[in-house]
Amino acid sequence: MICKCACMLAFLGMTLAGKPVDGIPKHRAEQIRKAAPAKARVKPARARRVLIWNTPPHLMGKDPHKGYCIPYGACAMKTLGEKTGSFTPVLSDDLSVFLPASLKQFDAIVLNNASGAWITPNDAVAEKLKAHGDKKAIELMLRKSLLDFVRGGGGIVAYHYALGGNRHWGEFREMIGAAYSGHPWNEEVGVLVEEPDHPLSAAFGGKKKFRIADEIFQFSKPYSRDKLRVLLSLDVKATNMGVKWISRKDNDFALAWVKSFGKGRIFYTAIGHRTEICWNPTMLRFYLDGIQFATGDLKAPTVPGAKREKTKPAPPKASPTGRDIDKKRAAGSTGPRSGLPRTRTSPGVSSAQVR
Repeated sequence: MICKCACMLAFLGMTLAGKPVDGIPKHRAEQIRKAAPAKARVKPARARRVLIWNTPPHLMGKDPHKGYCIPYGACAMKTLGEKTGSFTPVLSDDLSVFLPASLKQFDAIVLNNASGAWITPNDAVAEKLKAHGDKKAIELMLRKSLLDFVRGGGGIVAYHYALGGNRHWGEFREMIGAAYSGHPWNEEVGVLVEEPDHPLSAAFGGKKKFRIADEIFQFSKPYSRDKLRVLLSLDVKATNMGVKWISRKDNDFALAWVKSFGKGRIFYTAIGHRTEICWNPTMLRFYLDGIQFATGDLKAPTVPGAKREKTKPAPPKASPTGRDIDKKRAAGSTGPRSGLPRTRTSPGVSSAQVR
């Protein structure tokens, strides 16, 4: 029985690992590969396997990121593992990979902008897993399997809208650390590196501030600095605070954090919408460090940090908001390859450059 289970897992791993990354032009895949670090920050304690989880097929049609940051993100995560040798990437959008016996083969899971109620099986998945009960029973089993995986010492890397997945599942939000509450910005913003000397801030080279263009979120409960350690946040003194739909009144807009969950580790960053992020060397290093933290190889403190002092925002400016841009996209203005119009940046600065 043990032998049969091991063979099944080996076959599953080989099948998923060989799955192609679709939708990436050859020159972009090469651009990502060149931008990726040549080596990992630390040597893995042992061979690592990391699941890169994409939105399942029955939900992908309505996924807002299906045409750009999901395939680009999958390519980037796969490249980080293959180029550095720090982990074996295993791509999947098959919900059965979350069965307890399957998750045992992984050290960490990367939630690649996966959105929608993906933990809920559709009819096809329910039929495939009917030995485990009806749809409700299957979902409860899969939920428990994921939570047990992390509590038992596994890791989660989630970026951008991965936090917006499974909105019907409160424990998922608690595990990741916050709930999605809109994206007021889609432009160049200022970013504070709150702990320049934290091991996961090393990618920024000791800088306390930088600028980057991306779709920027705000978060709601269960977000709390009492429960997580914030690494990056919006620099409201260097960001256009005249955009619409800002609901937070405390100017606390976290952009990356770490937290513990049982014996497991959670790394989240809101940065990861625009395709240019996927060939940004600094951000690729940041993602890789996050993955190595999730696998347990890169040690870093997760004790919640002190509450940040309230700061006054910069004077408002007229600027298109994330929703304005979405309306333009719906009207047929697709902008550059990322599917978004470029924002104005300083001369010589790309819309995804960290500086």
